[in-house]
Amino acid sequence: MDIFDVAVIGAGPAGIMAAKYAAKAGACTILLEEHAGAGWPVQCAGLLGREAMAESELPLGSFLLRGMLGATVLSPSRARLDFKAKVPKAWVVDRRLFDQALLRRALQEGADLLLCASVRQIRREKEASVLCLAGGEEISAKIVISAEGVSARLARRAGIAPPQMILSGAQVQVPFAVEDPEKVEVHLGPAPGLFAWVIPLDESSARIGLCARDHGCKHLRSFLKKDIIAKRLQGSPVALNVGGLPLGPPPATAVAGLLAVGDAAGQVKPTSGGGIYPGLVAAKIAGGVAAAAAMEGDSSVERLMEYDRLWRAALGRELEIGMRVNRMLGKMSDAELDALVGYLAGKPRLIKAIEEHGDIDRPSRLMARMLRHLDWDAIRLARLLGYALG
Repeated sequence: MDIFDVAVIGAGPAGIMAAKYAAKAGACTILLEEHAGAGWPVQCAGLLGREAMAESELPLGSFLLRGMLGATVLSPSRARLDFKAKVPKAWVVDRRLFDQALLRRALQEGADLLLCASVRQIRREKEASVLCLAGGEEISAKIVISAEGVSARLARRAGIAPPQMILSGAQVQVPFAVEDPEKVEVHLGPAPGLFAWVIPLDESSARIGLCARDHGCKHLRSFLKKDIIAKRLQGSPVALNVGGLPLGPPPATAVAGLLAVGDAAGQVKPTSGGGIYPGLVAAKIAGGVAAAAAMEGDSSVERLMEYDRLWRAALGRELEIGMRVNRMLGKMSDAELDALVGYLAGKPRLIKAIEEHGDIDRPSRLMARMLRHLDWDAIRLARLLGYALG
């Protein structure tokens, strides 16, 4: 039986970064991936903000497809808010190439990788865990990091509770008449849950998707038939991605011998559905804490809860604000969404603030700045933002 200090289950961005930081801290680390390579299957819209790129610790490379300078936000009745900065606020990426670039860095730090390694169960034995693989092989590790994704089957068995909610996401890549290849489209109201998006790949193709409380594919089919989308379609979809979107972390993300990170821990932005930035931030903390605990020989829940405290100090308030915003938008009627978008569109100073300070990874910063630009006719909006910011 091979013996390691740290075993990471799942070679998505969070798992790879956790393995990198565990190995970097001196722990003997193995990364286990059930598929034949990192970055597959793709379950992500593939839009990364500036802070996500910084947290990746990667130089700008071939995985970048294009920069996004702004967005068009459309309400249910097509009230429209446009903003566009002078520099990219986000990047459209090829997730497979991005994940593979992350993986190379982790391997350079000394992490081992085992592909086609599906972990069927984890058995606790004294101060270590035994990971039983599908082929009958067993691996021993002092600390396990679950980066399994939204299902997190092994983390749930170990005692990590599920997230507060799981949305149903679906996205297609289609030939499409793009209005502005440097702007994302955000469509409010097509389904209860989050919103729909159009992410340009170039002038004639885009990724179109949405997240809903349930039946994401059904809601996406309906959205694609809406006139505002259907008249711009130039062919059939060439790719389909589906997956769950976990929102709201559980009360604890550590138990004896195991940490959960990324989607497995509900570390996803409830405002945009993006999980890479919070996942990378938490993964670095998880890798460091797991390595230290393993080398100390202490796999107790008390020791591993240091990870829970540290990641919540870094991300907890932002995720809680995001949940408040998500709940707030979910309660608004179509007419209220129309009024909100129309109000914001009529405030040049607000638009300028969005262009200068917009940040999809830390939206609370922009919300705080927006409060400064509200006047007497925006009492309700101020109350909404105040509620979201707590």
